[in-house]
Amino acid sequence: MEIKATLNKPYTDAQRLEFIVEQNHQNGYEIKETQAALEAWGHTEEEKAEQQKRAHKEELIQQLDEIDLKAIRSMRAIQAGTSTEKDTAKLTELEQQAEKIRHALEEL
Repeated sequence: MEIKATLNKPYTDAQRLEFIVEQNHQNGYEIKETQAALEAWGHTEEEKAEQQKRAHKEELIQQLDEIDLKAIRSMRAIQAGTSTEKDTAKLTELEQQAEKIRHALEEL
């Protein structure tokens, strides 16, 4: 994290409130009070990029989990010996989707 804005002392109560509203409530920064100032701390661009990367990775993993759930019915039919061509086609389609997602995960 890094300092995004500072309000140096002395400041009025109105200035303090305005700083907190703008920096915390509107910008989402964490406010820290020191002996010399109020500081608004926010994430660096690198930290934001890392958070986005983690969120994207979690989204891809969620998609893989959903594909696994969609595959269960066709897999059960194949295992039981009651499958049709639709079951095989569905599994092939799902595996192609999963392969694309796994490839995207490898690139992260």
